[in-house]
Amino acid sequence: MQQQEKEIQELKERLVNVEEKLQRKSNSSNALKFVLWFILIFVVLLIAIGVLQFISSNSS
Repeated sequence: MQQQEKEIQELKERLVNVEEKLQRKSNSSNALKFVLWFILIFVVLLIAIGVLQFISSNSS
């Protein structure tokens, strides 16, 4: 009986460790997603400005 309780306690500790690692990964992945979205929006904005300038220079 003592052996089973020890194994259960070890499993609980491992589960806590895995949950902590997952929490850290989700925090870093959120920052990465933010950076990628920022770059994507910036590039799309630059392309839109370029297209508008191209259209306005042709119509003059």
